[in-house]
Amino acid sequence: MKVLRPATLIRLQSDRPVVTVTLFFASGIGLSSLCNRYEFWGLAAAGLILIAASFLSYLRNRTLSAFILAQSAVLLAGMLVGLAHRDGYDAQDLRRLLSRQEFPIGEPVLFEARITEGSPLFGEEIEVVVEIQRFRKKKAWIAGKGKGILRFTIPDSFDRRPLQDSLAPGTALISWAVWKIPRNFENPGSNDRVSSLARRGIFLTGRVKSPRLIESISQESSNPLIPLVNSIRSRVRDTLEPVRKTGDRRAAAIMACLLIGDHSALDYETREIFQNAGSFHILVVSGLHVAWIAGAWLVLAKCMRMPERLRYLTAAGIILLYAWTVGFQAGITRCLWMFLLYLTGRLILRTTDAVNIIFSAALILLSAHPDRLYQTGFQLSFLSVSAIALTAVPAINRWLQPVLQPLKNAGNPDRMFLEPAPGYRLGRRLRTQFELFAEWASDTLPFGVSGILFFISRLAAYSGIALGSMILLSIAVQIWIAPLIAFHFNRISWIAPLSNPIIVPLASLTLASGILAVTASGIAFCGSAPVRFAEGSASLLLNLTEYISGIPGAWQRCPTPPATAILAGILLLFLWKFFQWKRPWVPCGFSIILLAVTSLGSTNFSRNILYKIRATIQPVETDQGPKCSSRLSLTFLDVGEGDSIIIRFPDERLWVLDAGGLRRVSSGENAVDGFDIGEAVVSRYLWHKWAGNPDRVILSHTDIDHAGGIPALLRNFKVGRLDYPRCKMDSILSGILRITRQRRVPATPVNAGMEEKVGPVTVRILHPPSHPARPSTNDNSTVHALSFRHFRALLTGDLEKRGEAELLAHPASLRCLLLKVAHHGSRSGTSSAFLDATQPRWAVVSAGYDNPFGHPSPDVLHRLHRHGVRVYQTSNEGAVTFTTDGVAYEIRSYISGLLESGRLE
Repeated sequence: MKVLRPATLIRLQSDRPVVTVTLFFASGIGLSSLCNRYEFWGLAAAGLILIAASFLSYLRNRTLSAFILAQSAVLLAGMLVGLAHRDGYDAQDLRRLLSRQEFPIGEPVLFEARITEGSPLFGEEIEVVVEIQRFRKKKAWIAGKGKGILRFTIPDSFDRRPLQDSLAPGTALISWAVWKIPRNFENPGSNDRVSSLARRGIFLTGRVKSPRLIESISQESSNPLIPLVNSIRSRVRDTLEPVRKTGDRRAAAIMACLLIGDHSALDYETREIFQNAGSFHILVVSGLHVAWIAGAWLVLAKCMRMPERLRYLTAAGIILLYAWTVGFQAGITRCLWMFLLYLTGRLILRTTDAVNIIFSAALILLSAHPDRLYQTGFQLSFLSVSAIALTAVPAINRWLQPVLQPLKNAGNPDRMFLEPAPGYRLGRRLRTQFELFAEWASDTLPFGVSGILFFISRLAAYSGIALGSMILLSIAVQIWIAPLIAFHFNRISWIAPLSNPIIVPLASLTLASGILAVTASGIAFCGSAPVRFAEGSASLLLNLTEYISGIPGAWQRCPTPPATAILAGILLLFLWKFFQWKRPWVPCGFSIILLAVTSLGSTNFSRNILYKIRATIQPVETDQGPKCSSRLSLTFLDVGEGDSIIIRFPDERLWVLDAGGLRRVSSGENAVDGFDIGEAVVSRYLWHKWAGNPDRVILSHTDIDHAGGIPALLRNFKVGRLDYPRCKMDSILSGILRITRQRRVPATPVNAGMEEKVGPVTVRILHPPSHPARPSTNDNSTVHALSFRHFRALLTGDLEKRGEAELLAHPASLRCLLLKVAHHGSRSGTSSAFLDATQPRWAVVSAGYDNPFGHPSPDVLHRLHRHGVRVYQTSNEGAVTFTTDGVAYEIRSYISGLLESGRLE
């Protein structure tokens, strides 16, 4: 590794100044998120002082001091831009109106808005993003400025397709809706959904009871491109409609993703296939699509003998139109600015530098929207192109080209390649041996054989360069972005470096055939052949990706790696390439080791090691003999209107009781609000805690708010066993049991009277009886009693009065210190008689914030307080964790921290 000297730093700064400026500017934006109290004018004055000091240092030939001061000013400029974007808003901004309680929340309000983002379908619902322009309060219209998510259910009497088309971007509407402020799931590891929406300018979520309440719709737009864009999207949908109706619906969904970035018809299984193969990026419209379209146009325009400048200008116009059509996603916007900068360089300077173009585009985008720095799409997009420019291209030029370039020119004495590099020496040796072989063949074999051999050698060299370049590109990109993908999506695709060189060309073929099919639609003599060819190409792409993702060991789910490790890995890659240090395997090795450690965390290996360390270092004596001093912990997750309890036993075994609520699948990079509770909340918590695989997943009963996340857990983890109550089979339970058979997970029905020891903890099942015969699934809930030395907990599912009456027949077994309040605090349970029998000291209520059912019931809370029970609600405290060693205890919440601690009596 070279020693970093001031002269080296200044030379690199002069070669590529925009790189350091962009990195320091982005660092300033990051630091702005830590500033809560500041004086804007003071920071601005400090920036001006730094600029002046830098200029004076430069005049005195103190170049290093001038460089440090200048970059400090750039960092401060990034902070100012970030703070201005975050805190600078006018009186009409929704953030100001909401803070002053001037916008009606939780009540019907008449509003006027314009749709800004499409209309993806989620089952029977449509969701759109609207720009609110004004709203009615009392008898006055009040101007507002900000975005909201608008959702409404489609009645059976409505034709979905015309309704979806009528809600295209640019459409103005007036309607009634009930608006709410978005809220996070307050658990360790849960995504910050509120901040993510705020970065897109979304501060409200609303629901329209029926499409009939939309009083007027106007599709007039001040932007002349909007009608053209809507017509293009409509033409694509019309072209794909026959495929949806009579052909392969999944192939039609893939073509819609590739052509116009429409993920509304993309089902969960298809998304999983492409994610597991490490190729989901081809379904998210990105630079790959733009490069293909722009490249095809430039070749066509060159064949038409169009002037060079006109070729590039028209290509820029085509990219802009395509960006409007698919939406200005991170990859598209980045590619648009990169092409414009490249075009400017070609028209003015005639020379361009890829690295400067990449970082210039990033600087422009961050200056306009600093929040892009935190967007996953922006991070992945720019890291990918940085990996190509800083790692892949130098590797190709240093190792691949020197070896195959001489062979590509075999038989051409004018191209000798006399460079002393090791790669060229190997290439010259290959070329010499082949030329000797060709000369021997021409002497001993029929005339013309040597020409055929030289043609084969050139073809092999061209093919080797093309295939090798794609593999090196794929490997370089994965080294840069795979840890970040593991951080954001908890997924490692080991096969991605090999699958992308196969899948990407086929995706390009599908894109080209799709464009051809849309262009040829309506032309009589073409018929349906172009559409069917595009359908076949998309089906081949799907089948090939499905086969690759099905290879054993091709991919895995993984825990969340530390953010500091991710930042350190990215910083090492940048520093090594920017300062051109030797041993490039060092930063690459760091990323690979990070992935390997993260991969081991997806098994119980790390958990078992931790248990052995604790057992060795901290043994204690209990009533049952020497045991590990680890404690029993119960974490009641905030899953909204549902239940999920994570139980970690003293011997490090892990149980999950229920997995939360309603499953709503996301529809792509810019998905409005869809997610699976089991994936986005429960699994993310386990991954964040590096908890390993659950030894047992327990289903208390088959209501969707308890069972909805179970399928995600079964898919994401190697579950040791599934327990479920004996009950009548329904569609939810049958679906879960089908997944257990596919994943080879033992499934055991449980009933009252069953008991087992989990280390020092005794687990008893008190309900349901072995032969249940009741219509209510709530009264068929399992009831678990956990006993650990002086501690006892009672977990009651959604038990109601009838089930409580059965338990009260054996009141001696109901005494507990910690009670999980049944049915989210509904008035149908937790009776006074039940509380008299259980006599809990603490109770936890798992219910959704501002839920429409009124949970928890004021009557239930009053009964709990009357019995002297301290109540903690997940809707107020977020995740609540009770930890005990059987003698002492501690109660913490994700929001408030330590709630109380002491000794059990």
